[in-house]
Amino acid sequence: MPPFQLSYFLLGCLGGLMPDALRLARNRYKPGFPAYLRQGNFWLGVLLLVGIGGLAAWILSAQSGKDALIFGYAAPQLFSQLVAGAAPERPERIERKAVEKVPFGLIKWWAS
Repeated sequence: MPPFQLSYFLLGCLGGLMPDALRLARNRYKPGFPAYLRQGNFWLGVLLLVGIGGLAAWILSAQSGKDALIFGYAAPQLFSQLVAGAAPERPERIERKAVEKVPFGLIKWWAS
């Protein structure tokens, strides 16, 4: 394991917090308070991503503050994209009426 440097770890945590901070800053002019900010799951997820950012900066042994910030930003982004992409997409069902219009074919046979 690389040596632990608190400053790089904290910069990695700051990098992990940046995507959510940027999302809040981007939506600052929208009326109303976002409902997701009242949920505990959101804050738990933020803490998890901040921790992943700090761990990435430590494990990847950042050599500068800029590296730690980049590692901290990129690791949670990659992780959240992987988790979001893990949900399988449901194929659209073929309507029976559309199948009945086909005179004969594999789709009509399969749907029967």
